[in-house]
Amino acid sequence: MNNDKSLKELPIFSSLTDDEINAVSEISNAQTVFTDELVFSEGEQGSVLYVILRGSVKIYTKITENVDKTLVTLRKGGLFGEMAVISEDYRSATARAVEETELISINQKDFRNLLDKNPAVGKKLLEFIVKVLAERLKNTTDLYRQAVDWGISISGILELNYNQLISQKQKIIIDLNSGKNVSGILLKAEKHTSGLELLLKTDADKFVVIPYAAISSISFGAGAAKQAE
Repeated sequence: MNNDKSLKELPIFSSLTDDEINAVSEISNAQTVFTDELVFSEGEQGSVLYVILRGSVKIYTKITENVDKTLVTLRKGGLFGEMAVISEDYRSATARAVEETELISINQKDFRNLLDKNPAVGKKLLEFIVKVLAERLKNTTDLYRQAVDWGISISGILELNYNQLISQKQKIIIDLNSGKNVSGILLKAEKHTSGLELLLKTDADKFVVIPYAAISSISFGAGAAKQAE
């Protein structure tokens, strides 16, 4: 990658000198991903770190077969997949482009070679990554606490406690298999011979009944409220 100025604008590289930026530029690759395109999937083995140069990426994990939980949406300067350059392991979440996005990637082998050849650069990058990981750990703890609050069973088959969602009167977003989504307050969850149906009061004060089979994912809690604004 030759655009050193672009690298300097990103927080992870902002403390580097011009020579250090050049060293990072030599091992960096640029790629473009398009709207809704996967960068990587949860459970895949990973060996590449990504930084967003332009656009946005949603990081999410699967709670149940039909329910996803968005952990964070990252924009310019956002860093993800960072554990892959420290310890090659399986991805703990899925990364998907929200819009056309330009990424900078560094693979584990090149990153380790950089640490060996230029320890000063490595120290700066690792300090930034550790700071990011510490913040992610705090957020993960908060998300776990939210999961308990929302009545998600973590043993056996995971399933939502719809009664708690109803009593809390919190906004949820239901993504449908058709690609559309509906946001509002869950009023009732009823089981019928045909399956579970959810009664939702939408933001436009309309009432809709949604068959469970039509749902691809449900977002809830603080993240859903922000997303729906």
